[in-house]
Amino acid sequence: MVVTRGGPRPEGSALGVDIGGTNIKWVHRAGTAVLARGTLPTPAAGPAQVAATIAEMADERTVEAIGVALPGHLTRDLRSTTTVPNIDGDWQGFPLADTLEHATAKPVLLMNDARAFASAELALGSARGHTDVVFMTMGTGIGGAIALDGRVLRGPGDRIGEIGHMTADPGGEPCGCGARGCLETVAGGRALAAVWSRSLASRGTGSQGRSLTPEDLVRAARSGDATARGILGSVGMVVGTVLGSVLAQLGVSTVVVGGGVAPAFDMMRPAVESALRDRRSLIGPVTLLAAELGPYAGATGAALHTTAQPLAVPSTSQLSVN
Repeated sequence: MVVTRGGPRPEGSALGVDIGGTNIKWVHRAGTAVLARGTLPTPAAGPAQVAATIAEMADERTVEAIGVALPGHLTRDLRSTTTVPNIDGDWQGFPLADTLEHATAKPVLLMNDARAFASAELALGSARGHTDVVFMTMGTGIGGAIALDGRVLRGPGDRIGEIGHMTADPGGEPCGCGARGCLETVAGGRALAAVWSRSLASRGTGSQGRSLTPEDLVRAARSGDATARGILGSVGMVVGTVLGSVLAQLGVSTVVVGGGVAPAFDMMRPAVESALRDRRSLIGPVTLLAAELGPYAGATGAALHTTAQPLAVPSTSQLSVN
């Protein structure tokens, strides 16, 4: 476990947790102070073990509430998980909030990781001072969120803002959501790595026995490889086209981009801006901003969310197990 610590641990603090397919990132906050933060591997044994790991973290520090962000959808009451495609185990209908409240006797709030990222960037990051913003996270897939009038929209099941599952290539590659040609099948990290791997194979150079990553594509583009630059340019036009449609629908003119694959967006940016200029007569000028809070944005947003909501400490009857 990697841990960074600082300052005392006062009462009234919150633990924010961001569950990823590979790692769990967590932040312990009290007001504006970050008391500690860290990263540990995501258990591969499924949701019960993930819940036990989070409960252990909460028991190790003084917290009054727990916020959990995860890459998937929730039930309408925002208490259980439904679709969580990139984390091991059967998450369909898993009562994560109740399980954690039974284990910790602390109130627990769940949210989608892209909406948590947006909440953090809106409050503390590059979207500070903006009220109407579209957020896009670029990782293994593509996540998204929408803020209107200074508030991140969530809706039943926390499903609002799924930019990555807007159709970008009708009849294209199958997506984990069941559709074909979603934006994340074109611009997600897995898709970028796959297209670069195919490109190298067509040249007869291959990947020399290792799995390629989006970073390999970006490095090649930055070193002047024309094919790599062409790939990112083509993908950037698709991203810009989808973003243009989102902005036209919402009447929003600010976009914040973050996530682990966001460096690829830097290389796509000229093409994205070109696609957005084609819609300028309708959507007006667009401000593209890089996220500021880095890899702990999701955990930070989950912690902030707990302090922004009215919380009820679970009662004795709620904590009983039948």
